[in-house]
Amino acid sequence: MIDYITLSTNGDAVDFGDATTSKAQISSVSSSSRGLFGGGASPTQINIIDYVTISTTGNAQDFGDLTQPKGTQGACSDSHGGLGGF
Repeated sequence: MIDYITLSTNGDAVDFGDATTSKAQISSVSSSSRGLFGGGASPTQINIIDYVTISTTGNAQDFGDLTQPKGTQGACSDSHGGLGGF
């Protein structure tokens, strides 16, 4: 499950959609239009990268795979829209 909150208002999280697979310990990066979620554990480490389009709600889509399964890693983004890392 993916939830979101609207930062300009007070209130509870709202359902955004579902990830392609259930996982914990993911890393994420985002641009102004897309959010990416990579790696994680389910319960073993996995290599899946999902993405969502921030302006719409809905289920995550498959973005591709990491070169190797990873769990609990760091991530960063320069908000450029084309650069990021897991």
